[in-house]
Amino acid sequence: MGKRGSGIGSPRQSSGRLHNRPKVVTLPLGMASDFEKWVLEKTLTAEVADCLLHEAHEKIAIAPFEENSYDWVYQAFVNLGLVKGHLADRFEGVKRDLYEKARWKLYGPNFSEKALWEAAERGLGFGWQHSLPDKMGKSSIHYGFVAEIFLTEFAGRLRYVEGVGWEVLDGESWQRRPKERGIVGLIYKVMRRKVYVWKRALGDGKGTEGWLEELERNINDPDWLRKVEEMLLRVDHFGVEIVSGDA
Repeated sequence: MGKRGSGIGSPRQSSGRLHNRPKVVTLPLGMASDFEKWVLEKTLTAEVADCLLHEAHEKIAIAPFEENSYDWVYQAFVNLGLVKGHLADRFEGVKRDLYEKARWKLYGPNFSEKALWEAAERGLGFGWQHSLPDKMGKSSIHYGFVAEIFLTEFAGRLRYVEGVGWEVLDGESWQRRPKERGIVGLIYKVMRRKVYVWKRALGDGKGTEGWLEELERNINDPDWLRKVEEMLLRVDHFGVEIVSGDA
């Protein structure tokens, strides 16, 4: 992947969009409610995947202007890993387009081919480990979904110290969060940025059954965000490091 040719030109512009979304239909009541539910789930899942792919391309576009371009490339490929299963046989083509876009934007004295390849592969691996469910209903866009998406940006940089509270890795040192505030503000900051990008991806800002509109409303509620914080701390699945207060 990503062998350098004799020259670098602009890659094909492709967001990897899942064009073949099922069309939402309304059938006579009681005739095919299970089918309607299936169509809505397929459509909503495809929209979430489209949002993540759109965000991946935006991260690559921004990366050259950021201090740590490596992290932005890594995050872009985390997003691609999250939707790998939904792309199926289109995955390799979408991956190639994103990689070539990153190389065209970043390759040079300050960003080697090796660094690009490593960031892409590490990101893909992490994203694939946390891939989206095969089907997502509106009820899926809740505390667990937000916790999972938040951790795609903070995995390995977040820990909880018993009796002390949350700490975030900043460079090489752990910075303590005010105990009374926790990480609610961080979750909000990450999700607000994502919702803004996802609105552009969908165009209407609402999504099927209003899932994105409701998500935006939820993340503006501190009490709702505290439940995300609590899930990160109490559910082993998320793998947040918990250390004793003597650490």
